[in-house]
Amino acid sequence: MNNEKNKKIEDILNSLDGSQKATVPGFFYTRLKAKMLARHTSGENELEKRINRSWIFRPAYALAILILVLLINAVVILKGNAAADNNTTDADTMQSIAGDYSLNDNTALYDLNQ
Repeated sequence: MNNEKNKKIEDILNSLDGSQKATVPGFFYTRLKAKMLARHTSGENELEKRINRSWIFRPAYALAILILVLLINAVVILKGNAAADNNTTDADTMQSIAGDYSLNDNTALYDLNQ
């Protein structure tokens, strides 16, 4: 049993005896480095071009967006104050509706023992 394992291991190790070192064409590494460098620098330039073309990074647009957001906030706040002023008329309206339907009549007695 042990001899069979050793023979298999020896066969596997000896299978690499006839192999040769892999060869590459001339100037392979030089061309590879040049391609890698070209892709690396072009990638950075592409990113810079995208950032420079982006309109959101321009101060005029950023300031316009900021002013628009502030105006929207001001309108919402002013509408909220106007709604608070209208709450008194809303309360009057609620009282008139409650009177129409006799909802505020607390004097009605209900006979629970029918």
